Amino acid sequence: MKALIKAQAAVSMAIMSSITTAGVARGFNFVNHFLPGISRSRGFQQVPLQLRGGASPNNRSFSSLLSLERASAAVTMDKTHDDREANEIEEAARTCLPLHKSLAITGSIPPPRSFGGISYLDTSSLDEKHSHRVIFVLGGPGAGKGTQSERIVDIYKCVHLSVGELLRSGADKEGYEHADLVKECLVKGKIVPVEVSLGLLRIAMDEKANEALADGEGYGSRIFLVDGFPRNFDNVNGWMKHMPSYTAVLGALVYNCPMEVLEKRILSRAETSGRSDDNLESARKRFNTFRKETQPVVRALERVEQLQSDEFGGSQLKVVNIDATGTVEDVWKATESAMNSFVTNDVLTANALLLKKEGHENMNAFKNVHVDINNGVNAVVTCDREIDGVVKKERRALQHGPTGWRCVGVERHRSKE
Repeated sequence: MKALIKAQAAVSMAIMSSITTAGVARGFNFVNHFLPGISRSRGFQQVPLQLRGGASPNNRSFSSLLSLERASAAVTMDKTHDDREANEIEEAARTCLPLHKSLAITGSIPPPRSFGGISYLDTSSLDEKHSHRVIFVLGGPGAGKGTQSERIVDIYKCVHLSVGELLRSGADKEGYEHADLVKECLVKGKIVPVEVSLGLLRIAMDEKANEALADGEGYGSRIFLVDGFPRNFDNVNGWMKHMPSYTAVLGALVYNCPMEVLEKRILSRAETSGRSDDNLESARKRFNTFRKETQPVVRALERVEQLQSDEFGGSQLKVVNIDATGTVEDVWKATESAMNSFVTNDVLTANALLLKKEGHENMNAFKNVHVDINNGVNAVVTCDREIDGVVKKERRALQHGPTGWRCVGVERHRSKE
């Protein structure tokens, strides 16, 4: 009898070993397949099956194989996600750049032109069509968007518009047709339809643009800083559907800052801000949303810049990534440089229009051109130009006023060259 029992046990072990080896090779879970009741009812824990001498089937334990399977699945999922995101970025970029079908995200602005070798955008069509100049301001929570925007508004006389603030004010705005819808969405935490958000944005832009025309003071042809928009691809698609006829996106200021730095800033700001979302939990959620949804939008805008450069040899859209980890002054230096490049478009446009009225058509006939922007609203354009066979150094002073940029003085003297 004992011999019979030993023989049966040997056969059973051989069968189990064969099943185990085959099962591992085919990638199924032996415990769950053959012993489901035990694994569920008795809290069965999976352990590597050991054969005689401590060897594992195929020299691998079940746990190590499952780990490899999970890792392989994770790599596959990551690649699938990366491919899907890359496709979304490319699709969004192409949506923003319908070169021969309709207006691009840059509106009616033509490809870059040259003034004495300096590339610039001719923004005269924007004034003719009463289109608004727009710069997107993007960045994670605590990256300094608000702080830098305040200084931009003060120096460059721009208009800062937050879509979130416009929605909150729109919900209480008397006579606004979508007030009840906006209020309901805000109360229930729903996403406000993008066409409603953009409608409020257009109303705010029109109101601000008309202020200078009404009182004859202030600043015309101003740049609108659109804060925190677009946050995702749905926002981009909504913008392209509703806004290119009314606006021209000159570019984006993107403030980049790692999470650990943002956390310290959020905690410091929470001591005095009184904002309910100034806490680590909210900040991490907002940063995660920025990383997953907004950063791909930034990549799409950068792709638009690249596509325009490939098509025209220069881009109408300019995305400026700014390191926001430094001091406020350090970040401002980078912001100021970016803003000067945007303002230069209007300065050189005004200068070129004036020269054309004087009969000069070839803007590349001017040499050694240099543009200085002072305090956001004053500029000086210097160049060498030939007048009656004599090369003279010309200096034109321009100021930003109710009608935009205009020339306020000209100086000329014989060039030393």
